[in-house]
Amino acid sequence: MGSIEFSALSLETEIIEIGKDRVLLVSFNGQITNTNAYDINRNISAIFEEDVYNLILDLTNLQYINSIGVATLLGMIKTVESKNGKIQIGGLNHFLENVVKLMDLPKQIQIHATKEIAIKNWN
Repeated sequence: MGSIEFSALSLETEIIEIGKDRVLLVSFNGQITNTNAYDINRNISAIFEEDVYNLILDLTNLQYINSIGVATLLGMIKTVESKNGKIQIGGLNHFLENVVKLMDLPKQIQIHATKEIAIKNWN
């Protein structure tokens, strides 16, 4: 399990096996704000250092995200799609649920109440 630290945000990464797939579980802890969003956007590619492009994004502990953070998530989604990976999102609080609805995500991205449900429903 790895950790990437930013001001007001940490990303915990762990590669898990689900069936025959290697899946990168990325847990967001903290906030994506004006003070750290550009740094996160410039350095987010570090999560792909293991060349695993199947992702579950655990947003349970993401307290806030701004428009640059949304763009960062969309960039991650585009990277996954370009590598023929799959992506699921778990752990949305009410605020994030509204933000994600506004993002107009590709239809193949599944959104689950928790990361555990996302793992259970990986296909």
